[in-house]
Amino acid sequence: MTLAERLLPELEQQLDNTRKVLNEVPDGRNDFVPHEKSMPLTRLAGHTAELAGFAHLYLTLTSINMGTPDDPREILRMKLKAGLVSNFEAMAARLVETLKATSDPTFDEGFTLLKQGNMVLQTTRYGAYRTLFLDHMIHHRAQLGVYLRLLGEKVPATFGPTADDK
Repeated sequence: MTLAERLLPELEQQLDNTRKVLNEVPDGRNDFVPHEKSMPLTRLAGHTAELAGFAHLYLTLTSINMGTPDDPREILRMKLKAGLVSNFEAMAARLVETLKATSDPTFDEGFTLLKQGNMVLQTTRYGAYRTLFLDHMIHHRAQLGVYLRLLGEKVPATFGPTADDK
């Protein structure tokens, strides 16, 4: 099996878990923040969704220079949940196809993340996929779960049942 074939079931599971959480994000609460240092719900939900699009870039580009005119990332801001979810679905579908087409040697190629020319991370494309995308998406998805709980919304199961599944 190729590395992409090994990674695909995990990707599909994590995208499905993220989909479940994004589908519970309520409309009309975009400015909610649980703490003054927290991101507003609109930004957190958008960032969680946009990471699937970023992962496509990590597997197809050798570098990204964030915050510049050449920054290829599509930054999502949630206005309505329907738009957020449809953007996520399109990015997720493209990522699945990109992963399927990624060869083992491509995973070993270098990837550099810059912010306005300053080094943020230098790793392999596999490292960028794993750290900048997968771990990052799971982290923010968990934060969204906390926001949902504080808003009194259903928290869907991702790694086993939640109190809402009983």
